[in-house]
Amino acid sequence: MDINTIQTFLELASTGNFSRVAERLHITQSTVSARIKVLEERVNRKLFERTSIGVHLTPAGQRFHNYAVSIQQLWQQGQQDLALPDGFDGMIGFGVHMNLWKRAFPGWINWMRMHCPSLGITVEMDYSERLTEKVSQGLLDVALTLMPRVLPGLHIEQFMDDKLIMVSHEPKTFDECNNLDYLYIDWSYGYREEHRQKLPHLHSATINLGLPEAALEYLLENSGYAYLSLADVQEYLDDKRLFAVAGAPSLNRPVYLIYPEKPVDKEQLDIAVNGLRAILIKA
Repeated sequence: MDINTIQTFLELASTGNFSRVAERLHITQSTVSARIKVLEERVNRKLFERTSIGVHLTPAGQRFHNYAVSIQQLWQQGQQDLALPDGFDGMIGFGVHMNLWKRAFPGWINWMRMHCPSLGITVEMDYSERLTEKVSQGLLDVALTLMPRVLPGLHIEQFMDDKLIMVSHEPKTFDECNNLDYLYIDWSYGYREEHRQKLPHLHSATINLGLPEAALEYLLENSGYAYLSLADVQEYLDDKRLFAVAGAPSLNRPVYLIYPEKPVDKEQLDIAVNGLRAILIKA
């Protein structure tokens, strides 16, 4: 059994699709099938149930998943540790959602260097699905996401509530707002439901943006209004480059912390999480 077989198993457990695994790993579908067949023969158990729409883990596969994650984690950690200069004790891998990275950096890295200078740091920015998969596969130790997938072997907890407020280019009241000048940002599935409930007249916006940074840049130069994170726009409100829309309801976006139920190094993980709490959660 080699690490490539373990990686193939984890990718297939995550995607449930042979062709997607082949595409991600840059191999053929027959190679994916062959690796899974060899693995099932080695452990003498059927690990995947094949269906017409894909595959899913059998009970034996679910049990093996935790061990596969641990193997992947140990392999990644071993590679990283061997590459570190003398005097370093290990590496910590942190993933952060694309819409949260400005909030976490450079504060978290500075905090880690001050409180744990003997740890090397790896940071990746991506979207929730990929971050969850990378934590599950042992490629990252911990991640901040918006809508994590529930995968075997992962601990998921709500880390904080991100307050979103409506801001505009110029002073404005909520009664003056309509969907013609409204920039809709699709924060997450839960957000969509709250938005539809509290702001039904703005649900069919004429401008839809995937990144809040794009909405922020637009509003700094153009008329309009959008829901943005209070933490991200506070400085613009203070210097009156943007204005909170009077009377507009605030919305919440939950932020989740994910990490393995059985981390390779719990002490290092606790240090990283404490740093995130210190930087992102205000007393």
